Amino acid sequence: MSLVAKGRSLHQPAGFEFLTFPSDPAWRQNEKVLHGGTDAFLFEEVACAEPLFFVFQDSLLMLPSLNTLKLPDLWQHQAVNLLREGTDVVVSAPTGAGKTFVFELLHQSRSLTGQAIYTVPTRALANDKYAEWKEARWNVGIATGDVSENTGAPVVVATLETQLERLVRGEGPALLVIDEYQMIADTSRGSHYEAAIALAPPQTRLLLLSGSVANPEDVVGWMRRLGRSAEVVQTKERPVPLEEAPWEALPQRMARHFEHFWPKFAAAVMLADLAPLLIFSPRRKEAEAIARRLAADLPAGEPLELTPEQRGVCGKELSSLLEKRVAYHHSGLSYAARAGVIEPLAKAGQLRVIAATMGLAAGINFSVRSVHVAATTFHDGKSEHKLTPDELLQMYGRAGRRGLDEKGYVVTTRQSPSLMDARAARLHRGDLLAWPIFLRVMKHAAQTEAHPFVEAERFAGRLYAKVPPLLGLEEHAPDTPEKTEAKALFGLEATEKQIFNSKGEWERRVHSPTEFLPLSQAWLADMDRIAPALSVPAFVARFAHGIGRVGKLGENRYGVEIPLGQPEDTSPGEIRPTKSLRRLLKLPRKQETLPVEEIEVLHAATLATALQANQEDLKPQELPQFLESRAKEGLVFAVFDLGEVKVPIYRDSLDCPIVQPRERSIAVKNATAVNGEKATQPSAGRQPRPGSPIHAWRSLGLIDEGGVPTRRGEIFSFFQGGEGLAVAAALEDESYPVDDLILHMANLRSGTKFDLPTSCSSERLGAVCRNTYGFINHSGYLENGLPPDYGEGAAELLGALLNPDQAEGREPPPEVAEGDLSRAYVEWLSLLRHITHAPTHPWKRWQALQEETQHVLKRHNKTLRHLFHLDLPPLTNKQRHGKTRHYLLSKP
Repeated sequence: MSLVAKGRSLHQPAGFEFLTFPSDPAWRQNEKVLHGGTDAFLFEEVACAEPLFFVFQDSLLMLPSLNTLKLPDLWQHQAVNLLREGTDVVVSAPTGAGKTFVFELLHQSRSLTGQAIYTVPTRALANDKYAEWKEARWNVGIATGDVSENTGAPVVVATLETQLERLVRGEGPALLVIDEYQMIADTSRGSHYEAAIALAPPQTRLLLLSGSVANPEDVVGWMRRLGRSAEVVQTKERPVPLEEAPWEALPQRMARHFEHFWPKFAAAVMLADLAPLLIFSPRRKEAEAIARRLAADLPAGEPLELTPEQRGVCGKELSSLLEKRVAYHHSGLSYAARAGVIEPLAKAGQLRVIAATMGLAAGINFSVRSVHVAATTFHDGKSEHKLTPDELLQMYGRAGRRGLDEKGYVVTTRQSPSLMDARAARLHRGDLLAWPIFLRVMKHAAQTEAHPFVEAERFAGRLYAKVPPLLGLEEHAPDTPEKTEAKALFGLEATEKQIFNSKGEWERRVHSPTEFLPLSQAWLADMDRIAPALSVPAFVARFAHGIGRVGKLGENRYGVEIPLGQPEDTSPGEIRPTKSLRRLLKLPRKQETLPVEEIEVLHAATLATALQANQEDLKPQELPQFLESRAKEGLVFAVFDLGEVKVPIYRDSLDCPIVQPRERSIAVKNATAVNGEKATQPSAGRQPRPGSPIHAWRSLGLIDEGGVPTRRGEIFSFFQGGEGLAVAAALEDESYPVDDLILHMANLRSGTKFDLPTSCSSERLGAVCRNTYGFINHSGYLENGLPPDYGEGAAELLGALLNPDQAEGREPPPEVAEGDLSRAYVEWLSLLRHITHAPTHPWKRWQALQEETQHVLKRHNKTLRHLFHLDLPPLTNKQRHGKTRHYLLSKP
């Protein structure tokens, strides 16, 4: 039978076909009635619980039941059909228009063969989308660096960076969705988004989604230059239109009851029935202050009931605000409070007012009826940041709840930005290049006998730019400004420690684990002589200082003679002890003589210990060996051999064990000349342009003169930012224990809020990094010699949190909140997981690091989720489905 229309004429849009269903009693008993025009269709009767299918120009749409019928708009239908035909699609649609529904339609149509990866900019958005599709009973996985579950599922929600490794290898999913692709312009992560599109293999279809890009056709043009078939699908209709509502025009009849501005502001919004209200505030403290003031001054409404679990993760103060249906929202909150309580309650319409920081605008995943932006600047953690028109558009996009509001409102004051200030921005790539990906491309070129520099320039030509970014080997055009070479601060250049070797030359000191050898095998290397240590009287004399003297034991071999005393003529075998021996053995004054045999048997160890203590800076192990008592020059001496005394040695490049090698530190400036190639013309010894990427790679020791990545460059290329430089430098110091390094890596992504006033062991990582590269700046990779997000002391603060018994003196600074600690912890685990999944390398130090990170992750994944409440408390049925009017119950 066929679906039929009853009671009115049915306008059948182009591309819509009725589908004949098999004979089924459930269908025979119910003739379904279709209503509507070209934009939507509704079923008047719902009786069959079986899945329902539609055909839209061969695009099969499956709906789980008639109760959840949701038909696509024509632009969504168009996007699905293009994807099914093998065309990449760039969707440009306002917030709330249904960009994600394009992917959902494609997935439900069962026309996609292979895996689909849906990438979002933040972990919070990934968690939210994962929970939504899991609740819809999809077979879905998640990969966000810190979390990796069911990654073989047909659909995986991910942060984009987790997918770069497979794209670099030339692999890709059947469909790669890049939500919020305007991130290409982001100063820190834009290069990752750009590279992902440039690296996507031809068999991977791309779906790019955004509502704040003014020139999507330029992006399509770029994709076509890459050899891809791509189209723009665009709509400018916002399902819930935005309207500006000047605060001064709203009802002000309760303003006289309030002393402070924000209660007056919120009361007017609520009297106009424009709540829930979202206020974007420039800083954490202001957001919290606004929420506290509103909760204290606004008349009570219907109280919100919280569960004990919700109270536990939110704490007493925030819980009291939530009970009054007011909240603040910023990154200092714990993940559970932010994503597990505040955001779900806001989505369910249970909160009157939320005050949120501006920096979280892109990561907030809930909508309200009205939005107010309190300022045009905010601090982004490093500097003052001015809101751009497209950022305002993102914020205003939170206004208007589809299905609940006919309009969304932007509430303005005379000082705040207006709706006219928000608009989509033309998308331009940032200045940052993805150095690690370039090095991976160059490594692959070297392995396939291609020229690394040629392949690097070819890859640069695939980036989102009308003119490819310059790498440094091109001829300098007269009208192109010369970049300034990155220079270290005066006196703080990269340094290299050198030792004077057994050949009489200075060589680079290699950091290696401490090795102990007997002095009989050790050598001295100095400007004056290079010889076995025990053949140099001046060296042996260091042990004898204050106790004895150097004595010859044989040809070219010396030991120590300790004077014991004068022989006693009347008592053979006894001596009159010297003053120094009396003090050493603590002999009583009345004891005038002492048998030599007693000294040899009972006190030889005491004398040997005194010799050993004379050279504490050598940290000698084993005691000098007593040989004999020897009479000469009118005295009796105890003779000691130092041959078995073990001391720390350094093996030079000739494998000679040197004791206390002579050292020096020199400023290092790596050679930057290259053997480049331009077309067919090789250019040996050519200098890359100062300030260019190739010049930077050479000066940092990441590539050799032929463009082949060095070992340091290969390790760096396994990462996505400056943390790879720090890890590579630490691994080169072979005396740096791997387990210590893993703990210290918590500093790498924690941010600049962390800075303990006391010294801490994790300072070693920063010191190694700065010694290797100097106090130098390379935008996006090093700031004063450290990765941009380096936070000194984060490792100690996390260690104190995970081991409370060792927490004394490790209290976090006042500006570090629980959310900052949890983010640092999650970033640390994400970095460890990244290392475990990074490529293998023959370097044993890298292999040891990968093995140890796996062990650490197992321990933390099993036992530490409770520390940060990573298991979110669920909403109650009343919180999820209760309908609350945000009216003012009474006057204050």
